[in-house]
Amino acid sequence: MSTPLSGTSAAPAHIPTATFELGSYQAAVDAQLQAFGTQNFTERFWQKDATLWTQDAQAQQSIRSFMGWLRVAEDLQQAVPDLEQFVAEVKAAGFSHVVVMGMGGSTMAPIVFRESAEQGPNGLNMLVLDTTDPGTIQEIEQAVPLAHTLFIVASKSGTTAEPLAFGDYFYARLKEIKGERAGENFIGITDPGTPFVATAEKLGYRRVFLNFPEVGGRFSALTYFGLVPAALYGLDVREILTRALHMMRACGANGPAENNPGEALGVALGVLAQAGHDKLTLLVPPSLSSLGLWMEQLVAESTGKEGLGILPIADEPLASADYGLDRVFVYVGYKGQSDAANEQLIKQLREKGHPIITILMNDVLDLGQEFFRWEVATAVASAVFGINPFDQPNVQAAKTATDKLMKAVEEHGELPQQPATLAENGLTFYASHAGAAGSAAELVKDFFGQAQAGDYLSVQAYLTETPTVTGAIQQIRAAVLNSRHIATTAGYGPRFLHSTGQYHKGGPNTGLFLQLTADNPNDLPLPGRSYTFGTLKNAQAQGDLEALHHNGRRTLRVHLGADAAQGLQTLLALVPTR
Repeated sequence: MSTPLSGTSAAPAHIPTATFELGSYQAAVDAQLQAFGTQNFTERFWQKDATLWTQDAQAQQSIRSFMGWLRVAEDLQQAVPDLEQFVAEVKAAGFSHVVVMGMGGSTMAPIVFRESAEQGPNGLNMLVLDTTDPGTIQEIEQAVPLAHTLFIVASKSGTTAEPLAFGDYFYARLKEIKGERAGENFIGITDPGTPFVATAEKLGYRRVFLNFPEVGGRFSALTYFGLVPAALYGLDVREILTRALHMMRACGANGPAENNPGEALGVALGVLAQAGHDKLTLLVPPSLSSLGLWMEQLVAESTGKEGLGILPIADEPLASADYGLDRVFVYVGYKGQSDAANEQLIKQLREKGHPIITILMNDVLDLGQEFFRWEVATAVASAVFGINPFDQPNVQAAKTATDKLMKAVEEHGELPQQPATLAENGLTFYASHAGAAGSAAELVKDFFGQAQAGDYLSVQAYLTETPTVTGAIQQIRAAVLNSRHIATTAGYGPRFLHSTGQYHKGGPNTGLFLQLTADNPNDLPLPGRSYTFGTLKNAQAQGDLEALHHNGRRTLRVHLGADAAQGLQTLLALVPTR
């Protein structure tokens, strides 16, 4: 049963509070909730009735086969003793560190747990590797005692190129140290029957956790992909799951529920997006800054297709000018915790009439509840749109282009070179809309001059992630936000290919894509391959650019040269500030 939404949701006390300030859109949201109630939406949702999303028979079968996430928290509750025993075994074996290696859904939840919660008293020091950037791989290798580090190779399909490459690299390093016992330092997480299962057995992996095939990657936070790392990090996974079950019941798992928190959020987001507020701008305190990474993949990859979608805007600098009218602001924080900067911003947004949704958790273990609330909300918003939330039809395009480029590398020893538009002051530019620009300043000005109301900027950094580089990218975002008044996003490649990459190609054609690349001075060989990590990263960047061009997107690639930080400063001087 669905009831009209107004003000603060009346969910049970143990459910994080949600408040909706939707102004003139309240009536439309209430009408959609009432319509869902008339259609018996909640009961059909839990019965996996695929007609809620599409009338296409093939798509309906796909939807039904990927809704195992609805009750996976119940299944994982039974696995908690085994997880606790495994952590004790690993500790007794002398391990002090764990490195989670994967892409997309296999690493997003671990990143959130690591960045949002303190390491538990019995936990391992945890790092996450989800980039083919050789500089980052070297940093992780130097940061851990290899012999006492447990490496997790996480891949749902068991064929994902990046985690398999990471596993090969570190297995070779451990073999130099431990010989045939190298496998003791590795575990896998994958679906049953994947090729990786046999590989892990052959290499002597300590353990392979077989996940749930009916759960897609971006809906897997409450599966082994999220909870094995959480347990090793020392978090109370039993309590995380218990709270997730509270949210499940509130969302109708055991029958009709008043004030269904997942449905309320999903309907609000869907109706607002249809009304033009399709930029879901996430505001969080510093301790929750990584939540946006997880939300980007879940929401963007699920909804960004068929020219539609909701684009999460995460970690955006605060604007000094008015925001556009394409926003809905969502604040996720903690009850009783002061957050002065966001509180002041929300006050200003409220005065200007922007739609605002506020969710207040009790503590960090409520993340289990929020993961589930947002999973339900994303599926519900997709039903409002009438699209399949569980496929990713445009993701393969970049992978196919990358594979083609890597075959060329194997045949000719190097990547095919793209013709440059111009080179100036150590920067090389590759533009999809070069026009008559005769200088770098004109080229950059013309690129950003294409921005219109409702557009967004996507900064795609195939660079080593450092505070200096991130700071410069944030400066670019701030300059564009305040001069062009459009939403801005930023992601490190190839990580974002497994999250917002679907939205970039399948969502509305409203993006301006600034791709940043640089030399790889400290490249690393990839065991068993004829190429390096740097070459693979470059191919992924070039492949994604080709996929964007194929979909008619507006792009500008800037190669920053040998010093990415210095190159960014040179580029920043060219970005228009008015």
